[in-house]
Amino acid sequence: MTKLVMITGASAGLGEQLAYAFAHRQMRLLLIGRNRQRLERVARKAAKLTTAGVAILVADLAVDNGAPVWRQCVAKCGLPDILVNNAALPGFGAINGVPVAKMQQVLQLNTVVPITLSQLFIQAHYRDQRSSYLINLASAGAELALPYAAIHSASKAALLGFARSSRFELRTTRIHLMTVLPSLLATGHFQQQTVPYLRANQLIIKAMTASQLVPAKVAKKIVSATLQGQQILRLPMAYQWFAAFTRLAPNISRKIVALPYRTR
Repeated sequence: MTKLVMITGASAGLGEQLAYAFAHRQMRLLLIGRNRQRLERVARKAAKLTTAGVAILVADLAVDNGAPVWRQCVAKCGLPDILVNNAALPGFGAINGVPVAKMQQVLQLNTVVPITLSQLFIQAHYRDQRSSYLINLASAGAELALPYAAIHSASKAALLGFARSSRFELRTTRIHLMTVLPSLLATGHFQQQTVPYLRANQLIIKAMTASQLVPAKVAKKIVSATLQGQQILRLPMAYQWFAAFTRLAPNISRKIVALPYRTR
């Protein structure tokens, strides 16, 4: 039976590339985003890659706790076999300068919505005999302290905590929960959200720019790791090593991370 994949934040960036990656696997798609024109463009391109259907739902999850959109999706296409919680807002900036309203909006979309959708997905599949897959897009910032990223890290760390705790309850089910922890993605956020806080050193900026992950390649790795039942996916390989080092030597790792930034 063809699997149905529900992807939030599917109109651009990593969400768009995940749509194409799942389409290559001949899966049905339900793409969610707030920009109809972009969503329709992605749907047309994805439809050329799969013989299964591609549907869209225009919705702004930033003003929704996730439950109404879930009900609309199920009514429109049926129960998804794979849920990808990808929609997110950048939460970067000096902690004393982020407006309260902006902070609350980031936490709503990055934390409340994906956890709500995750819970609804788990409730729907808890007693299923067939495998289902839940993918939560977190960030390296979920476990790695970054300067000027307190709100971002807080919102993504919640997803990691959710996964580690719920894993105990999901052991006896056929629900496979994977949390993705990528480092910098080449989606345009780096120039807008990070560069202003870096030291005025072109070598540093060029090195960090070159280290950004290509969304299309990341999407393929996510799909492959998901279907293999992987629980945590850290990208790239260098970050996997640094994450292990951080647990062993947190003080040294903090000093290394702070080097490129304008910190006091």
